Amino acid sequence: MMHQIEHNPTTGKIIAKRFTLEEIEEANANNYGLCLACGAERECCEPDARKYRCVSCEHDTVYGAEEIALMGLLK
Repeated sequence: MMHQIEHNPTTGKIIAKRFTLEEIEEANANNYGLCLACGAERECCEPDARKYRCVSCEHDTVYGAEEIALMGLLK
């Protein structure tokens, strides 16, 4: 399933997705990461994972749950 990726119209950079606390807690409990570009889940990710490859959008934008929380990407 392909997710929507948002880009900044001026710079063209990917706008990072934000996640609810519940999504981050679930990802942490089940050891998966979340893609900041498209929002897809990636299995077998450590909580401190950074820049893992997303199998859905093929960007290196998958981060572990703890990293996402530390980055302040909460909705």
